[in-house]
Amino acid sequence: MQVPQIRLHQIYAQIGLRTTQPVQEMEQQPAEQSIKQVPATLTIERKPSQLNIDQEQMWNELNLKSPSVFSEDMVNFAKQEALEAIAQKAQEGDQLAEIEKKSDMIVSIAESKANPGPIEFNIGFIPSYGSVKIHYTPSELNVDWKQGGAEIETIPHKPIHYYNPGKTEVYMRQMQNLQIDFVGGNMDRNT
Repeated sequence: MQVPQIRLHQIYAQIGLRTTQPVQEMEQQPAEQSIKQVPATLTIERKPSQLNIDQEQMWNELNLKSPSVFSEDMVNFAKQEALEAIAQKAQEGDQLAEIEKKSDMIVSIAESKANPGPIEFNIGFIPSYGSVKIHYTPSELNVDWKQGGAEIETIPHKPIHYYNPGKTEVYMRQMQNLQIDFVGGNMDRNT
């Protein structure tokens, strides 16, 4: 006796994928830029310094006087000497007029002229301190400047973008199949 058997033979389904890669292109144009430089301005005004030196008093003290000063000093000296001589002669005249006092005035006047007394002197610095007068006016400097700058103009450009999307196709690479065989007996069947 034969026992009937069932035989199964199965083929699984398989799918396939076809892929088209995406394409992307980007193009960037550089921006346009213009720069204009405005220069700075600088103005300098300078007033020069002044130095004034007055040496007239020093030259006078060194007896190196100008003719006008020398003449004026000589006139003043002569006046003073004349006045002192007049005063001395008047005093001597007054002394001689007192002859009634029975004193020898002529001898006394002669002795005073012969021995005038001690001479006074002192150390002096020629020229004296401060005889040269100095006046200094410093210079003045005015600096004026104006800051310049830069004028910048920029025109940007957007990027150019091309994009072609990819795609994927799914297809049946192999269809499924199931075969059933009956062995034994009189029945043979395929599906």
